[in-house]
Amino acid sequence: MYRTKIKELVSWKDRPGRKPLLINGARQVGKSWLVETFGREYFDGHIHTINFEKRRDIHPIFEKNLDPKRIVFELEIVLNISIRAGRDLLFFDEIQSCPGALGSLRYFYEEMPDLHLIAAGSLLDFEFRNQAFPVGRLELSDLHPMTFHEFLLAKDKQNLVTLLESPPQPLSEAIEQAILAELNEYFVVGGMPECVKTYLSERNIARVNKIQDELLYAYGQDFYKYQPAVNVDCLHDVLNSIAIGIGRQVIYSKLSERFSAPTIKKGVEVLKTARLLTQLNNTSLAGLPLAASGRQFKLFFLDIGLLLRLSKLPYQDALLKNNLTAAFKGMLSEQFVVQQIAAVQQEPLWYWARISPGSTAEIDLVVVRKGEIIPLEIKAGKSGSLKSLRVLMEQYPAIQKAYVLSQGRYGIEGKVEYIPLYYAGWL
Repeated sequence: MYRTKIKELVSWKDRPGRKPLLINGARQVGKSWLVETFGREYFDGHIHTINFEKRRDIHPIFEKNLDPKRIVFELEIVLNISIRAGRDLLFFDEIQSCPGALGSLRYFYEEMPDLHLIAAGSLLDFEFRNQAFPVGRLELSDLHPMTFHEFLLAKDKQNLVTLLESPPQPLSEAIEQAILAELNEYFVVGGMPECVKTYLSERNIARVNKIQDELLYAYGQDFYKYQPAVNVDCLHDVLNSIAIGIGRQVIYSKLSERFSAPTIKKGVEVLKTARLLTQLNNTSLAGLPLAASGRQFKLFFLDIGLLLRLSKLPYQDALLKNNLTAAFKGMLSEQFVVQQIAAVQQEPLWYWARISPGSTAEIDLVVVRKGEIIPLEIKAGKSGSLKSLRVLMEQYPAIQKAYVLSQGRYGIEGKVEYIPLYYAGWL
């Protein structure tokens, strides 16, 4: 498999004034595979991986003090290796398991700037609540599940990726049907690397479902690590409610009948910290940079395949008919678009909803491209009402472009560009 994030790592490797790199992300999104593949391909095989979950005997090295030179010297002795600054890659994996190692990262930039050091882990935001975050001394990067483009590359569909990375254009019906078939597979398999790998090797959705169930169970087991900060049952309630309410504005009291709004709010914050949920805030579109308008927000799940499995929606018939997006009222369409954009965009994601009493005008997504605010409407079928988009364009005449993503065909009408859903990665 190929992850486009490797390009970012290559750029980091050769950057003057490079800082240690910290890769964050939910469990099982492929952080370890990414870094080890990068190390083998770009460091002549000289990568030294320390997995702090497996090597708890190494933790005491980070308890004496946080002097990087001493730490590296003792690692060389204990592991019987030679760590060559400027030539080798040192990889601290599952770093959340060793608070001392997490705390040491801040000093490597100042005292060993030539050393290529990457750290990776999950639940890092939760761990950093107990210690000062080393602002200015680390480079940060988030890893998400595999995108649709990466899914296609894993299937050796380079020609389709090249097409989808180019500006949208009218396509023949044969090509559209081929892409839609791939898109429906991606909706079910999702982008979790183990699910993709299993599907490509076995072509067995039942096996993929089993892995998805195991991943969801593992995330549930992680909930116990957040006690006593938040109730475990509350976290399960929130996650299950979000799974059947993707795309709706969040009202805390509707996420669980068993817990108070403050408890539910805390649960939402924890699930965001664990990278299981992504929050989109309502924005006023008053100007750049975009800012939140009121307290309205939406939540989206980590991965579309896991979402479909967690929601327990009966998708089999819709899959056979290549009609998954329309079958579930646009929920999967919105999740898909948000997931693709979140994977490549570091900035926050936004949507727009008019908050005046009695108003129902709402735009699914708002992005900023080259200093231009662009609203995005996401439709499950081939067409749909664009009342909200018309309201927005009238209220903000300075906006010169809008996209409508759907299962319809490509076209342009005034300021509105109609784009097939599968072009979401181009945005």
